[in-house]
Amino acid sequence: LKACELARPLGSPFVGLSMEQLKARTAKAAAEREKEKKEKLERVTKALEEAQRKKRQQDREREEAQKKQKTEDDFEGGLYGGLPEPDPTKDRVFTERFKEKENWRAHRFPPLPPEDPAKVIFLDVDGVLRPLTAGGFRAMMVDGEWALRAETADFISGSLLALRHIVENTGAIIVLSSEWRRNQAMRDGVDNILAEYEMRPCATWTPTTLERDMGTDPFRAFTERRAREISQWLSGNAQVRQWVVLDDINMAMADEDRKPGSLLMAPRIVQTHRKEGLTLNQAKAAVRILQGEKLPTQILAEQPHVELI
Repeated sequence: LKACELARPLGSPFVGLSMEQLKARTAKAAAEREKEKKEKLERVTKALEEAQRKKRQQDREREEAQKKQKTEDDFEGGLYGGLPEPDPTKDRVFTERFKEKENWRAHRFPPLPPEDPAKVIFLDVDGVLRPLTAGGFRAMMVDGEWALRAETADFISGSLLALRHIVENTGAIIVLSSEWRRNQAMRDGVDNILAEYEMRPCATWTPTTLERDMGTDPFRAFTERRAREISQWLSGNAQVRQWVVLDDINMAMADEDRKPGSLLMAPRIVQTHRKEGLTLNQAKAAVRILQGEKLPTQILAEQPHVELI
C-alpha cells in the first residue's frame, strides 16, 4: 500500500478516486470533448454555408448586372452599332466645320432693307416660283375632311433667288395674287419657302371673292379677273406708289377688255416662262419698274399654252 501511494503523482486529480469514479470522470471528459468538437464543427459548417450564401448572392447580382449591361449595350448597339471609337482630333475638326457651315448659313444672304409699303410685288406662284405643272399640294383626310398640304420641293431655287434680288433692291412687300392664296396651308407653304431664303412672309393677298366673266373665253376671263383683283387691292391701299406683277400669264390681255376700275396691266407685268420661272434678268426689270422707270412691255415672245378651267 505504501508503495502504491508513492507511485501516484503528487497533486493528481485522480488521487483517492475509485475505479468507478475514474471511469465516470473519464467518460464525462470524453463527452465534453465530443460536444466541443461537435459545436466547433457546427460553427465551421454555418460559416461555410454563410460564405456560400454570400457567394451565390454576389454571383446573382453580378449576373443581373451583366444582363443589364448587355441590354444597354444591345440598345446602344442598335442605335449606334458600328460607330468608331471617339476620336478627339476628328471631333474637333467636325465641330469647326459645323461652326463654319452655320456661320455661312447665317451670312449667306445680305440683310434686307426695311419694308417699303409704297412698293408692292404681286406674286404668282405656278409658272413663277415653280414650273406650271400638276402638283404643288397633297390632299389628306383629317377628321373626315380633306386637308391640303403644300408641296414646295419643285420650287426653283434660281427663281427664289431672283425674287430675293427684287426685295433686296427695293424693300417691296409681297402680296400673293396666286391661286395658292385661297387656302391657309398653301399660303403657309409659300411663306415657309420664302423664309428658307430669308425673305419676309407675304404681307397679305388679293381678294378671293370676285367672279369670272363666264360669257367670254375662259383664259381671258381668268386673266381679266386677276387684273380686277389686283386693282381692287390697290384701290384700298392708297400708300402704294409703285407696283409690279410677276406672273406667267400675259396680264396685258386684260387691258383689251378692261372693266371699270381695273388698272392698266401692260406697264406693270413681268411675264415669266411657265417651265423656267422667274429669271434674274426679269428680276432686274422688275426692280426698274418699282423704281419708277418706264420700260417696254415685259411680255414673252412665246409661252407654252395651258388650259385653265
